[in-house]
Amino acid sequence: MTIPLLTNCVHNTEDLFDKPAGERIAESLLTYRELLMEQTNGWIMEYYPEKTQKYGGFNLYFRFEDHQVTARSEFDPDISATSAWSMGADMGPTINFDTYNDVLHYNFSDPGVPLGGGYGLNREGDYEFIVESGSADEFILRGKKTGNIIRMTPLPASSWENYLQSLENMKYNVLAPAYEMTVANRDISIMKSAGTNAFTLKTGNETIFAPFIVTLTGIKFYEPITVLTETLQVFTYHAGADKMISDQGNAEISFSYPPLNKYFIDNLTLTDWYLKTENIGPGYLPAWNTMKDNLNDYLGEELYAMWFGMLNTDGPAGISFASYEPGEGLWGGVYVYHFESIGDNRIKLAYNAVSTSINGINADFYDTYSDMGAFTISAFNGKTFIITPDTDITDPKNMVKIKELTLTDVANPDNWITVSLEPALWP
Repeated sequence: MTIPLLTNCVHNTEDLFDKPAGERIAESLLTYRELLMEQTNGWIMEYYPEKTQKYGGFNLYFRFEDHQVTARSEFDPDISATSAWSMGADMGPTINFDTYNDVLHYNFSDPGVPLGGGYGLNREGDYEFIVESGSADEFILRGKKTGNIIRMTPLPASSWENYLQSLENMKYNVLAPAYEMTVANRDISIMKSAGTNAFTLKTGNETIFAPFIVTLTGIKFYEPITVLTETLQVFTYHAGADKMISDQGNAEISFSYPPLNKYFIDNLTLTDWYLKTENIGPGYLPAWNTMKDNLNDYLGEELYAMWFGMLNTDGPAGISFASYEPGEGLWGGVYVYHFESIGDNRIKLAYNAVSTSINGINADFYDTYSDMGAFTISAFNGKTFIITPDTDITDPKNMVKIKELTLTDVANPDNWITVSLEPALWP
């Protein structure tokens, strides 16, 4: 029954195109190439690395010439990098960055650079893009590796420097250490992971991830999201009210500036603060080194990472760790802590042995066989610490620029550690 039907189908099929596929693709490549180079002022790309867009979006600038492309970005505005580019064909016409580019590859896709997810990952971004559509006004691309939709539009009639300055002004307005949100006049839980452009919204039992990019007028979500039956994507900053209002007027996002210790504690559910040897003070360094030595000597494992934060999205926060065992892979655990705010810049840590036993995933085992607790428990349990940022936060808006925090034991200034948003692997 199948064969006659297929034969009949093929027999009656008409050629819907007046040119062979190869010729059509070649013409598209030539057209797209000319369109890209005709915009001598350059293009602005709304770039989202990583397949889940967990880092949010970044504005990149590209100016295409015959065989070279010049790139710049908001992420590292002082760097301009030139590399080779080409058009190709792979699942459709493609734009390819053929040689190493210090803007695109270094910041987003070079696995040898310890940004984003650290060595082996970086920010897992694309450097080859499938052209979904292209015109003098807009290119719609799809990341070949991530599948993310990438929009590219001509730079307005100004320089990249002027555009970037306007963008930086808006980032100062809309990037805050904490947020409050209403949708259809109802309060919504909203948090932003430090160091990213991404919100996590919660309504009842529903969690909504909303990566965004900063625009010249406010912010825009990667794609429309639905919150309480309301569709949201574009928010405009209103200076007089110091808030962002959705283009439909059905939602508002305002800004909050908590004390430094609350900022640190609240971010532990979304953000990891990493430890490494060079950031361990003299009072703690012996216990830190002993912990690492015992891990290797007694268990044949090496410390892969240790951080303040969560081991996984469902667990409690504390001092989390991962260790590597050759031939077996990574093991993980968490020493659960309660973090108490004292004043504006102090926290007290209280170890929660019960929660560790239930949720720690191997933490008790490591304490028994490698005495990891000599550092993760003895050094911190019951201690009060002063938190000092690496950025002047006299203006609280500058809290979003914090990259490192130093925790100093109030009872002994030699007992200090500096934790960093930058992943520290093999610390």
